[in-house]
Amino acid sequence: MAPLTTTHWPRVLTLWLCGVAAAMQFSKVSFAFQTLQATYAATPAAMGWILSTVGMVGLVFGVTMGLCAPAIGYRRLLLVGMGLGAVLAGVQSLEPPFALLWLTRLLEGVSQLAVVVAAPTLIMQHSAPQHRAIAMGLWSTFVGVAFALTAAGGGWVLAHLQLGGLMAVHALAMALMGCTVLWLLPRDSASTQPWPTLASLPQLHARIYSQWATALPGCCFFFYTATAIALLTFIPPYAGADRAWLPVLLPLLSIGGNFLAGWLAQSVLRPSTLVPLAFAGVAAAGLALGLCLWQGLPIAPVALLLMALVGLAGGSAFALVPYLSDAQPVQARATGAVAQMGNLGSTLGPPVFAYAIAGLGPLGLVLPLLVWALAGLSLATWGLRRHFAPQ
Repeated sequence: MAPLTTTHWPRVLTLWLCGVAAAMQFSKVSFAFQTLQATYAATPAAMGWILSTVGMVGLVFGVTMGLCAPAIGYRRLLLVGMGLGAVLAGVQSLEPPFALLWLTRLLEGVSQLAVVVAAPTLIMQHSAPQHRAIAMGLWSTFVGVAFALTAAGGGWVLAHLQLGGLMAVHALAMALMGCTVLWLLPRDSASTQPWPTLASLPQLHARIYSQWATALPGCCFFFYTATAIALLTFIPPYAGADRAWLPVLLPLLSIGGNFLAGWLAQSVLRPSTLVPLAFAGVAAAGLALGLCLWQGLPIAPVALLLMALVGLAGGSAFALVPYLSDAQPVQARATGAVAQMGNLGSTLGPPVFAYAIAGLGPLGLVLPLLVWALAGLSLATWGLRRHFAPQ
């Protein structure tokens, strides 16, 4: 495909909405957690597995999907992900037995992974060079937007259509976006990429994490997800009962930071400059948060700034993908690593923060935040320097 001189924004927006629909595989269960628990008479631990299974698939197979994507074809892979997700959500709307529910969640992990590998690669393919960072900044908001939309409309759906209706609405969203992709995006060109053999997968995994163009975006994204989800969980309890609006604004500020990163990376600062600055800003805001907690000062203003900076770090990590390489197979491998490392961060981050808070009290919120931010700053600085060093 010849390089574009203009961006096909309807395709970019369609692909972004595919990501939003796929992220609802997380948000629908998170939002309806207690309803699901009551429906299935399940323990919180058992329902926790229902919630986390989708992410576990990405953690294990994220890079593998990125390696296979060029041979499958990105549009075909996206259509498989959207179609499978629609069918599985339809099965869930029938309120199947618990074991079958868990199986559908396992397969939803495959669906979600197919989307998050194929869609951003296609976004870069249909974006002109001058718009790629902005388009990736938009893409990086898809999880936050999914949670915000589910929180805004999920209550009405549960009240009027019950649990089965919530799942049916999600099935409809997946099917609708899949049909839009089928209509709006051109067919994949004939692939010349061979399928990776099973024996070669360990070596190919190692190669991805030994090359900065494919490893660095994912590693930086790890420090974002390890921080963002934990902060959204643990900051509100320290804000006070009179700050009930804070849990609503925190994810919105994170989404704003995600999108701002794309605009800044395209128009103001190169991603190689923006990523270290964003992590440095997170560290500085973390110190300010610690000072407020120590002195008993209101934390809401600092918390809002902190979440915007955390979103900036996540969006700038995504902007590294087209910045470090314009080759589609390399970008697909990089997005596979982003999926894998992002799931690792969201899995490890909250428990680390929880243990720190249990041992240190409120200031335990600050210690892992500073560690992740400074580690992200150091890795980004070192990795970018090595990537661009003369060979």
